[in-house]
Amino acid sequence: MEQHQMHNETAPGHTPVFQSVRSEAGKARVNAALASFQNRPDQVQPSIPEKIAAIKARFDARAMAPQDIDRMFDALVQAGHPMTAPMLLLNSMGERFRSHLSGLSGRDYDGGRTLDLIAVAQLQIQRARKQGGASGGWESFLAFLVPEPPAAQAAAEAPLDHMARLAQQAQARPN
Repeated sequence: MEQHQMHNETAPGHTPVFQSVRSEAGKARVNAALASFQNRPDQVQPSIPEKIAAIKARFDARAMAPQDIDRMFDALVQAGHPMTAPMLLLNSMGERFRSHLSGLSGRDYDGGRTLDLIAVAQLQIQRARKQGGASGGWESFLAFLVPEPPAAQAAAEAPLDHMARLAQQAQARPN
């Protein structure tokens, strides 16, 4: 088996890349690129879980108008939340779905009433357990509505995102 050795070959008239870093001009280019990287605005974009948590924090799940449910659902979809059973359940409580459903059934729809989504989920869990039925769907909806504590979020954060944030924090600290 033939072994290939890496060479720092250059085109005529060009200096080798690695030698250019050794020169003062090369060092200046590297330092300028590093400074540009460190001083960029919006250094690390929020992760999808952070975006989702921020969206959920804007809404009060204990008092949501159906229009707010639609806005929350749309924002979560825009942030990249996967279409899960809790998301579909949330969508079914919004004005668009409820008004469509009332149109099909011929009944009036009151879109002005606020809903306590947490109480609805807790009541459905209680009813299911009392009747010996499955409550898993409502339990996952309740878990979806109630934000995770910050420690649990940090543990679930992707390792690279976490490392990037630590690096940013270290850069922000004075030496």
